[in-house]
Amino acid sequence: MIVFEVDNIFTKLVTETREEFQTIRSLLSFYADGYQFSKAYRRGKWNGKICFLTSAGRFPTGLLPYVLKKLPLWLKNSCKIHDRRNVPDIRYLVPSLKGIELRPYQKRFVINACRKKRGVIWAPAGSGKTEIALAIIAALQYPKTLYLVHQKDLLHQTARRISQRIGIRAGTIGDGYFVERRITVATVQSLWQRIKQKDPITNLMLRHTRLLILDECHHASATTWYKIAMKTDAYFRFGLSATPLTKSSIRNFRLFAATAAIIVDRITENELAAQGYLCYPTIKMIRVNAAPLPAGLPFKIVYERGIVRNSVRNAIIAEQVKTLLEEDKSVLILVEKIEHGKILSELLESPFLSGKEPLKTRKKMINALSGKHIRVLVATTIFDEGIDIPTLDSVILAGGGKSYIRLIQRIGRSMRTVDSKQNAIIIDFLDTCHHLLKRHSAERLKLYKTKNYPVTII
Repeated sequence: MIVFEVDNIFTKLVTETREEFQTIRSLLSFYADGYQFSKAYRRGKWNGKICFLTSAGRFPTGLLPYVLKKLPLWLKNSCKIHDRRNVPDIRYLVPSLKGIELRPYQKRFVINACRKKRGVIWAPAGSGKTEIALAIIAALQYPKTLYLVHQKDLLHQTARRISQRIGIRAGTIGDGYFVERRITVATVQSLWQRIKQKDPITNLMLRHTRLLILDECHHASATTWYKIAMKTDAYFRFGLSATPLTKSSIRNFRLFAATAAIIVDRITENELAAQGYLCYPTIKMIRVNAAPLPAGLPFKIVYERGIVRNSVRNAIIAEQVKTLLEEDKSVLILVEKIEHGKILSELLESPFLSGKEPLKTRKKMINALSGKHIRVLVATTIFDEGIDIPTLDSVILAGGGKSYIRLIQRIGRSMRTVDSKQNAIIIDFLDTCHHLLKRHSAERLKLYKTKNYPVTII
């Protein structure tokens, strides 16, 4: 017989036989990323797997639903669960926020979240994930809440939204602030520094937290996010993301460990577009016929010559910007490297934003682009997540790359609807000067076709 002794963060496994223990250990073991390249694996000293079950029989409670689902029948019929969690005594309220009427699917998400109590909320950019999270807080009668973000911009943006939508002044941890309140928004970096310093106030806050919200929870598999989540004694735990799951089993199960192996609810871009909440993007991929680069070059040099300092490619970007402006569009140009941003900024005589600018400057430029007081803005990956500009007409993906998550987030910047916008224009490039850049372009094109985006190649 197996007994699961459940607490908020970890579950203790009690077994009668070694076979039972090994069965659960097998269920909680997953191949590490790149295990096949490890010397230990090649030498037969490691099986390539990482196990979430310790030798003492502890594993993250978030993985309990997965374990119970996968248990062999001979164990499932005899297992017992001792739930030792201190379940908050809450009378759930009807989901509502100040100043807006929740969309039908948002209400459904909140109701399901209150019923399931933890898990992943899967919804694309433009679906109003922040409003869903705040409505969950309100529906749970405002428990002690930690709202985790990864950027200073999102720290202040979320705190303002909390004040606006539920009428409570939020605490903030990050960007030089440490103000704890009933609802506290924190950046991962700042909170982790205080945890490492063994700050008693921070530790007390984590012990008393009842609701943990992980914004852009696909980051939760990263070491720091995961460690913070596993030190927060919250009964209610939710992750929010447009792209929560990846090809990596380890990353996915770290996310589930931090929240729960449960999808609370999901809505797709197609569903939101059909309901009029998103506009579908039109993709234009432009072939870049630049001089070929030697095949054996290191990728850093390939990227610099083929993307950053590629005069042919940058001239095409400038020509596309000119055309979009003639069509009365606003244009966001996204780059990977600061050097590339500076080159395009000078070429286009347009402002450039990176993470190095003061928050006040970034906010001013974002508002100017949103209000169309400026028509062109070059920016780094600070625009990948969490920046809302519904009026944005077009995005130029100048930085290349192959990340599925980043690509979805970047396209989502332009898919929000306003009365004056019928569709979003995305401009990307088919890079042909090196086989690696060519492969990255092909992977992006494959994604567009998989999602049935209209694509024109020129």
